Amino acid sequence: MKKIIIVTLLLGSMICYSCKQEGSKHKMEKHDTSGPEFTSAYICPMHCKGSGSDQPGKCPVCQMDYELNEEKK
Repeated sequence: MKKIIIVTLLLGSMICYSCKQEGSKHKMEKHDTSGPEFTSAYICPMHCKGSGSDQPGKCPVCQMDYELNEEKK
């Protein structure tokens, strides 16, 4: 009976260890937020590449209305 418990605990810890290792392979990618689609006074809600303006208007890519960029100082 003790052998079964020990083997079960060992197998369980090995499985947990391998799950931890797998999770470390899938780190979140960092997105570049330095473009005009993130830094302009008015930005597209979809952050289309190359969009953004200093004035209200529409995104040339997806045609959505620009929104005021609350993070712009």
